[in-house]
Amino acid sequence: MTKIPEHGHCESCGDPVEFDEYFCSDNCSEEYRKDVKEAKRLDNVTYMIMGAGIVAAAVVAFAVRIFVL
Repeated sequence: MTKIPEHGHCESCGDPVEFDEYFCSDNCSEEYRKDVKEAKRLDNVTYMIMGAGIVAAAVVAFAVRIFVL
C-alpha cells in the first residue's frame, strides 16, 4: 500500500499543497482574497437591506397608528 505524505489542500482550488501552506500559487491566493472581499460586501448589502426593511416597517406601523387611530 502506498503511503501519501501529510498534506493539505489549497483554500481556493483544492489542489494538494504542503501541510503548512494554504494556497498552491499566488494566483489562488489572490482569487481567494477577492472571493472573501466579495462575500463580505454582499453580507454588508444584505444587512443594509434588512435594516432598511425594518425601518420601513416601523415607519408604516407608526404612520398607520397616527392616521388611522
